[in-house]
Formats: sequence, structure tokens, C-alpha cells
Amino acid sequence: MQFIFDPLKDELNVKKHGISLDQAGVVFNHPDKITLSSVRQGEDRLMDITLVEIHGVVLVLVYVIRSEDTVRPISLRRASRAERTLYANWIKVNKS
Repeated sequence: MQFIFDPLKDELNVKKHGISLDQAGVVFNHPDKITLSSVRQGEDRLMDITLVEIHGVVLVLVYVIRSEDTVRPISLRRASRAERTLYANWIKVNKS
């Protein structure tokens, strides 16, 4: 899978969240992730939530599928408390 993003958008993401969009594959390819869907600004967006062991935190990746092999990351950030709770509950139900 190829990840494409604007370098300026990446710079803003690093300043705001401390994580480069270049790390999107770590979340996108994680086997224990939740994928949620939403439409924003007329665009079908997906959001993956997972615990990333190397970072030791639950991360959220918001992205759009551009083609069969191309993903455009929109945001990569630490999960909010509500998102961490959602993920923890999902893990309890699906991985026990």
C-alpha cells in the first residue's frame, strides 16, 4: 500500500500531534485495529484506532482510500479518552 500526503500537511500534523504522517502504515497495517467510517466535507473517510506497541500509545489514523493501492492520510494522532475507551472495550469483546 502506498501512502501519499502533502509535505506541508505532514509538517502541520507533526507540529500539532507530534507524529509524522509517514508513520501511517504502522496503524493502517496493524492486525488489531478498529476501522470506523464517516463522511466529512462530502468525502468518505475512514478512521483506524489501535494500540501501537512501539509507541506504547493508542493512535488514531484518519484517511481516505484513493485507489486500490493508495491511501491518503489526513491525520495521525494520539487517541482521545473516548477513543481509548472504545478501543479497550472492543479488545475485551473481540480478543478474549
